[in-house]
Amino acid sequence: MALDDDFPGLALEDLQGVPGDTLTDRTCQKLRHALMTGALLPEQVLTVRGVAEAFGVSLTPVREAVQRLVVEQGLEVVNGRTIRVPRLGVETYREILKIRMELECLAAKEAAPRISNEEIERLDAVMQAHLAAIQAGDAHQTLMKNSDFHLSIYRASGQPILIRVIESLWLRVGPTLNLLFPQYCGSMTGHETHLVAMDALRRRDGDALGQAMRDDLAHGSRFLIRLLKP
Repeated sequence: MALDDDFPGLALEDLQGVPGDTLTDRTCQKLRHALMTGALLPEQVLTVRGVAEAFGVSLTPVREAVQRLVVEQGLEVVNGRTIRVPRLGVETYREILKIRMELECLAAKEAAPRISNEEIERLDAVMQAHLAAIQAGDAHQTLMKNSDFHLSIYRASGQPILIRVIESLWLRVGPTLNLLFPQYCGSMTGHETHLVAMDALRRRDGDALGQAMRDDLAHGSRFLIRLLKP
């Protein structure tokens, strides 16, 4: 079965449309996106050849991309041909959560006065799509739209070092968010915190936006921590 049969976020229909100067860069970016958005599951096993076939590239750029992501702890090598998505332990998740709380709140505060009106309107559409995915019970789209909403706000901060660190944390935690489903998928709390965030964005209120992001993280994490406990 092709990777994109189960994980449409991993499909690479047009490699030229993915950011990056080389095939390795673009392959790495696509895998990063799949990890950050939860298109891959904790402990999911992939083969280098399978990824290469799904992406329409040779083995070399996949191997090189995997090496980069292993360094970032987004993937782990099982053997020369097989890779696996790590499963976070509860203590590792708690540590990442503490760091995310501080950094994402900071990025949101920085973004509030800088984000464009056009991007605010786009985020409103993303929020509505996120709500529709929740109501439809579509876990994949719920995670995709949630990551788009959050990361777009942080990227509007104009702080490239901060953004890179935040993305590296999402890289590690993204697959774990799949554990929220199906039980959590019907919860409207995530949408409610996004509504608060949108109001803060329109008012250019960095403190309120940062608190909305913190509240959103806190709510989902309580459920995840219970699931991760041995």
